[in-house]
Amino acid sequence: MTDRGYINLLSHLNQTTTTLPISTIQASVAHYLAHVQPLPTAFTAIVISSQLLRALTLPKLEFLSTSFRHAVHFKLQLIQDEPNGLFSRSLKAKLEEWVYAVLKGLQGGQTMLRLAAYDGLLLGLEDVESEVKAKEGRMRGKVEEELVIALAEAMDMYPLNASSVGWETEFMPNVMYQTEGCTLSTAYLIIARSLPIVANHRLKALPLGALTSGLLAIIDSAFQSGAFLSSLEESLTSQTNGKLCIEPASQFTDNLRTLSSSPIIVSMAALSRLCALSLSALADSRPRPGWLAMSEVMQRLEILTRNVEADWLKSRLAGTEEENDIAPESHESAKVMWSTLKTLLFTTIMIVQSVLSTLVYVPQPPQEKHASSSSSDPSPHSFALTALHIFSHLSFVLPQFGGVTSTAQGGFVELKKVFYTALDILSSDQTESEKFVRLLCDDARAQATSQTLPLRFVLAKNSYSLACIEQLVPVLSDDVIRAEIWPMCQPHLSDASHREVYESSHSVMLAVFAAHAQRASEGKVSTAPSSLGEPAFAEQIVPFYVQCLISNSGDGALSTTQLCLAYAALVRAAGAFCASASQLANTPSQGDSFAWFCVEALLQHIRRPSSGQNASVTSSKVASFVDISEHFHRLHLALISTVPSVSLTLLPRLLSEVRSVTQSYPPGQIPQRDELVQALFHELSHNVGDLEKEVVMEWWYENCEQLVGPGGAELTFEGTDKSEVQPSLVSRL
Repeated sequence: MTDRGYINLLSHLNQTTTTLPISTIQASVAHYLAHVQPLPTAFTAIVISSQLLRALTLPKLEFLSTSFRHAVHFKLQLIQDEPNGLFSRSLKAKLEEWVYAVLKGLQGGQTMLRLAAYDGLLLGLEDVESEVKAKEGRMRGKVEEELVIALAEAMDMYPLNASSVGWETEFMPNVMYQTEGCTLSTAYLIIARSLPIVANHRLKALPLGALTSGLLAIIDSAFQSGAFLSSLEESLTSQTNGKLCIEPASQFTDNLRTLSSSPIIVSMAALSRLCALSLSALADSRPRPGWLAMSEVMQRLEILTRNVEADWLKSRLAGTEEENDIAPESHESAKVMWSTLKTLLFTTIMIVQSVLSTLVYVPQPPQEKHASSSSSDPSPHSFALTALHIFSHLSFVLPQFGGVTSTAQGGFVELKKVFYTALDILSSDQTESEKFVRLLCDDARAQATSQTLPLRFVLAKNSYSLACIEQLVPVLSDDVIRAEIWPMCQPHLSDASHREVYESSHSVMLAVFAAHAQRASEGKVSTAPSSLGEPAFAEQIVPFYVQCLISNSGDGALSTTQLCLAYAALVRAAGAFCASASQLANTPSQGDSFAWFCVEALLQHIRRPSSGQNASVTSSKVASFVDISEHFHRLHLALISTVPSVSLTLLPRLLSEVRSVTQSYPPGQIPQRDELVQALFHELSHNVGDLEKEVVMEWWYENCEQLVGPGGAELTFEGTDKSEVQPSLVSRL
């Protein structure tokens, strides 16, 4: 090729240094790989053996990978621009010929350089897969095989890091390449994006145990084994206005800046994804070594996050409530710190999610017969417990990303997914679940009495613990609920100053009622007294919790939606107490007594006069029209929300009360009345069960004109008309 640019490029490639920017050489290499005629075999060999690449560094390897990746795009464009005749070869065949020529030119090249070139080729083929459709073909398979072989060679040839270089490197081939500080960590950084797209059966040809251990060591080292916050407290100073300042010239700031800009941290998403993939592949191909490797990974992550939590607690930043507590000049350092913690959290989520998903699909391998009787193999429950402890250590970080509680709005979906997966696995063992809950409650009691722990940290821990407990309630015994969970929740049920803990406590209580109701409906609740000689705790606590919800119905406490959901759930659960599967639908039960007690308590509060306001409803009769306060309107909506929760026996009585409440609104509050009617119709049309549907339809068409009022919109059930409803059951109402 006589192109002057091509000759100049060869001249630069044959020099150990160049005055041209690396990006210029990268673009030129990609261009001529695609354009050189007839095939690029010779030029590829020149590139891979060039003097410019003799000193192996990560930027040069990335330059090589990018050049080959872009060359795939250029070559595809050239092929597409060529005129096609009747006997022309297909696009895929032409590209395949070019790829094979490139692979031939790479033969005999230095291992790390070949690895970078294969990485670029594979990523390029992945980029154009939608046009070439070569994923299952020989061309793509050949590139994947060469990548796997080159990585296996690198794993044999290179130390994990510079500190582990030994005397044996003197006997390795191409030793002049080995002494430039290039390590196996560099290889992992290069293939972190391409190895996950290699076919699974080819990936399993690698020594996956060594790959996983190496990746884990790199990740652990990048986060300094969790010690990157160890000098945080020493870097803090207090200003005269009380704000904390992170000294810009401190050891912590310098270390954090170096850590956050390191190539490993920058590529952490790809590395953690590769670690997760290798764990899954190892467990699938060799279950026992895979489970042992997963155990090692989980233990290392638990130690790492525990160290981070311990160092965070030592710093005064743990006690800050708002961003304004930090001096403005330190906001940038704080931002970098939280970004690093975010990277740690996301890394942990990705790896732990892979481990827990593997537990679901890969059976636990049998213990080897010659294994020591004192040693125990990891079990699904031990993995789940370790995962929950890991996220407990990071509980001070979780609120920054939406948290894990059921009441949290938005949040990081993958975080909640891995959190609830761990709880699902743990809940399959009642004994382990109860041990874990007791541990959480013990820790909560110790933290509540501590004089040194920051309030913000304690609240984050409580919120996390309550989120765990809420999901485990269905498998807990009544004694654990009574002795452990209730004392933990009770102080927070009326304290809305700490919103997340407040809402989580109510969620736990509703879970207690729902779990007891479920057991009762399945006949799993004994009618005999408990071990303390008392009824079930859920039944005992109903009167208290009814009053608790009513007292939390004011402004600043439970929102209207939360109040409606909570009261409806309480009535639904109470109605299932002492239920029997053989009980007739229209026969009163003890559960109906519990349910009506809850409804009656709400009605009594609605009827009770408040300061400056007469009763809105008196003895189910329409009272004189007075303005309905926002608080009472919220209670009316809560009453309506209970309609789908009562049995057919109680339904007519409750609907009568709802009608009276709705008719108590004065003409000046038509919007509020319309909201009430709309809420009632929604409950009747969407949430009432099939058994009660006919009854509520008859009742609605009998009373809708009075409820909607003159000029109101006509509300009809989908697929029905008022004239179609038979009045056979109206007399029963």
